[in-house]
Amino acid sequence: MILGIAGRRVLVVGGSRGIGLECFREFQSEGCQVKSVSRTEGFDLMPEDGPRALVRVLEDWAPDIVIHALGGSQGVTRALSPVKDWEKVWRLNLGIAIDLNNSFIPAMQQNRWGRIIHISSNAPKIGIGYCPYVSAKAALDGYVKAMSKEFSKDGVIISALAPGIVHTPGRYFASLNEEEQEEYFNKYIPIHRFGSAQEVAKVVVFLASEHAAYMAGSIVRMDGGAR
Repeated sequence: MILGIAGRRVLVVGGSRGIGLECFREFQSEGCQVKSVSRTEGFDLMPEDGPRALVRVLEDWAPDIVIHALGGSQGVTRALSPVKDWEKVWRLNLGIAIDLNNSFIPAMQQNRWGRIIHISSNAPKIGIGYCPYVSAKAALDGYVKAMSKEFSKDGVIISALAPGIVHTPGRYFASLNEEEQEEYFNKYIPIHRFGSAQEVAKVVVFLASEHAAYMAGSIVRMDGGAR
């Protein structure tokens, strides 16, 4: 399938590992001009001026496609955590993306073409996960829907991919032994395995393609039928 994005400029936010890294590789294989940014690569977007600093660094390199792969719980696990801790989780999962989108969307509107894909989660749908994280991803899904109503008429297609558990070295689920994994699969995942970052990245690339022009506001679940 010809995706029609060869030569497009792609920015992967959170591209140093896992889903973000695989997205970086997949877009490169499609002949795109790809740049990535992450804290491990020396650029911290969490401070209030972080996104503005990134835009300044990019200068005239305005992306046609933006992949928001940042996310996580920030170690905030308690439902009764202080609001300032919830805000950290929301900042990572949504706030940074809002700041960057505010900077990049005007150029996409002018070009009458753009793709913004957010990595969400199936957590809001199945109700499993830490409350601050789940609420941030639920807000992200609402943001995607509402923003699409504003900008799809300009050729800017905003969508999200909501994966289930993706096997990532160093994360909790990667440390489960065979018996623990089997118990988890029996309880939650009918397909009986975790997803891979490579699988997710291929769907992200499709959402960025010409074939996804009618998918404005889509929240695509990819979780093995998780319940």
